[in-house]
Amino acid sequence: MKFGYTIYLAASSLRMRKLRSFLTIGGMAIGIGAIVFLVSLGFGLQALIVNRVTNVAAITVLDVSVGESTILKINEESLKSFRALPNVISVSSSISQSGQAVKGETATDIGLYGVQAQFLNIEGVVTNFGTAYTTDDEKSAIISTTSAELLGAKAPQDLIGQTVTMKIVLPDTGPVEQERSLVNTNASTTNTNSTNGNSNTNSNTSSSIKTKDVEVKVVGILPSDNSIAYMPLKIFTDAGITNFNLARVKLDTRDHLAAARSAIEAEGFQVDSVADTVGQIDRIFLIFQIVMFIFGLIAMLIASLGAFNTLTVSLLERTREVGIMKSLGTTSRHIYILFLSEALLIGVLGGISGLFVGVGFGELVNFIINRFAARLGGQPVDLFTIPPIFLAIIAGVIIIVGLITGLYPARRAAKINALDALRYE
Repeated sequence: MKFGYTIYLAASSLRMRKLRSFLTIGGMAIGIGAIVFLVSLGFGLQALIVNRVTNVAAITVLDVSVGESTILKINEESLKSFRALPNVISVSSSISQSGQAVKGETATDIGLYGVQAQFLNIEGVVTNFGTAYTTDDEKSAIISTTSAELLGAKAPQDLIGQTVTMKIVLPDTGPVEQERSLVNTNASTTNTNSTNGNSNTNSNTSSSIKTKDVEVKVVGILPSDNSIAYMPLKIFTDAGITNFNLARVKLDTRDHLAAARSAIEAEGFQVDSVADTVGQIDRIFLIFQIVMFIFGLIAMLIASLGAFNTLTVSLLERTREVGIMKSLGTTSRHIYILFLSEALLIGVLGGISGLFVGVGFGELVNFIINRFAARLGGQPVDLFTIPPIFLAIIAGVIIIVGLITGLYPARRAAKINALDALRYE
């Protein structure tokens, strides 16, 4: 018996009992649909949270700091040793200093960050007005909306293109070095111990705060509630700051993070990575996906019992038919394959229908949530994600369940004696 003819006979048998077949396939569809819906929800939430926590560029980056150490320093020598590690694509450094932004007669305290232009995306710096600086030689800055408002701008974007004076607070290097640095950088020092409210310059007291004034052009506005600004790293190094607060080591792939991390930690540095957070999220959602899969599997197993019952009842109703087929020369093997094909056909039709049910219901829920989000001023999200590997697993589950469901009825049908079957009432 040819395979195509076997499938034709199996389909004909299902068509003869339309309502029963429809209910059986519908039950399988609900079970498969539940698995697809619940597990794709898990994948979607995982992707959504990971994207909120970090960006793609930061996944292969190690953040290196001195931690609690007062001896270690991140300087050019340190950066050189990091660049020498295998599989390192690039090494960037950043500086964070307190300071003051001055526009006319208005001044506000501000957190200043020195970052190289090509690594702004790793820092997660995205402007909502204007652009980011593109070269490290620019005397430019990206400031937050809060900083712009504190500097008197009626609208944050009004400050784009205007010049702001940034007073960078320089590290305290001791009285002797301060005096030398003062001559070289033309920095100004302000005595914070003044009791009469007036500031006095004093380059010889260790209690003074030494600053470097830099005029920068505002090129972009950063959406942030904090008073911060990003400027090219060269502005800080030109001011005499030689030690960095943080180094970022970018690897070619995520697989090489562990080896590079071990090598850097062996030098005494503290290493953090967004991949740690992503790994924790992945582990949490793996458990969630397994639990959801089990719930869906229970629903599918219940539906499989319905399919098993349908095939068993169908066998009892078709006992004489089996006897006639055997008397006409159909072998037990062909009878076995025929009933097994019916079980597989029910499983495949139920599985395909279940995929449409699961995906369709997920898209419907997604559409409703996004409509509500749009009304409330939120951004659209995609709560359901179906990886290709998951579809392959579902296809395998469908075939296995179909085979298991049809094994007993098919074996029982194959063992029916032709004479007994013809006498069966």
